[in-house]
Amino acid sequence: MSEQLEIDLFSRRQAWVAIRAQLFPFLAQAFQGSGRWVLTVARRKRSRAQNRRYWGQGVLAQIAQQAVVNGRQYDAQTWHELLKRRFIGVVELPDGAVVGASSRRLSPAEFAAFCARVEAYAASELGVTFYDLWEGG
Repeated sequence: MSEQLEIDLFSRRQAWVAIRAQLFPFLAQAFQGSGRWVLTVARRKRSRAQNRRYWGQGVLAQIAQQAVVNGRQYDAQTWHELLKRRFIGVVELPDGAVVGASSRRLSPAEFAAFCARVEAYAASELGVTFYDLWEGG
């Protein structure tokens, strides 16, 4: 018997089917032996490929290389901060200052939507032309 069971759940209906077909049989077999088991339900984090596409030589690097605002260029980290504030929201600090809300809490689908909004903004408002935005690997 496998020591681990991982199931990706996408909808309530699919979850119930997976629980009946996979989880219940797995637990029935697991509890025949000794030892303790931990059941963890967690939201899927974005993939390394999504991070590479956004960070690497992808979206942010190309914005930093091409975008000029009021005669100035900014680094990828500065753009990331601005884009988080614009498309994810802000967190207020104790002194009243604000920072962009973390993108780490976004699910893969939410991060993909964030990236799409960033790319649309960069292309339409900043004149950025994206190239080689491959998500493989």
